[in-house]
Amino acid sequence: MSVKFLCDLYTPGEANVIAFGVPLGRDSKKVLRSLRETSDYVEVFDMDKKINLLDDARISDVGNLKLKKLDEITTTTNNILEVKKIPLILGGGHLLTLYALKAFKDVKLVVFDAHCDLKDDCKDKEIMRLDFINGVKFNPKINDATWLRRACEFMNPKNIFLIGVRSCNEFEFDFIEKNGISYATPNQIKKDIQGVKKRLKQFIDGSEVYISVDIDAFDPSIAPKVDLPEPNGLFLNEFIELIEAFGKSKLAGLDLCCIKDLNDNQRTEFLAIRAILEILSLLSR
Repeated sequence: MSVKFLCDLYTPGEANVIAFGVPLGRDSKKVLRSLRETSDYVEVFDMDKKINLLDDARISDVGNLKLKKLDEITTTTNNILEVKKIPLILGGGHLLTLYALKAFKDVKLVVFDAHCDLKDDCKDKEIMRLDFINGVKFNPKINDATWLRRACEFMNPKNIFLIGVRSCNEFEFDFIEKNGISYATPNQIKKDIQGVKKRLKQFIDGSEVYISVDIDAFDPSIAPKVDLPEPNGLFLNEFIELIEAFGKSKLAGLDLCCIKDLNDNQRTEFLAIRAILEILSLLSR
């Protein structure tokens, strides 16, 4: 792999953030290559804040998993945690988050996503294509549309906060209400972002946090490379302001997923990389 993510200036021993790719879903290897190539053109200095967003983030990219079974995601994440590094997972489908979370014992989960992904089962053919990897048979209980429901089976649902959600069915919403899952829709954020930030601060409360970013949390006008482009999404300024609410909480891990390959420009990749930079800037606080 000739191109590494965000220049890759450090060895794994020197780094405090270990990046790896999970080629899960169609064209995922092509997307991962595009993310890495684009990251080489993104400036990490923020003119408004007058800081280098990577001042305290030393990243080493160890490449893509040669994924044959999903448990390899858990194993790799656990290996990174054992040497007291922060895993940064670049991936295809959102199913990767489920297997990454299995490596954590006690963590708050903040998910930026357009969809709740709390269905108990899903047999949709499109989801089957999104989750396909060689040697892994599609499971209607474990896929992109059900991953968070499965996560609720081994972690406390009250430790989950969904941000940017605007698509679910009534059964998913009932599950959210009954299990105390926190959420903020784009409309709620646009009407009262300070109120949402306050709720987010109270939710985090100094805990270790895992942040998962599905790129379709953003409005499709700025993130067109998604499979299910839900209108009325987040914009970057709103995302940046919400990240400020994390304060001095400990970043335990993060992932970025669900970019689709399209033959146009790299605007979605540039946005995704900026989102990662904003999250990694938490290490400087």
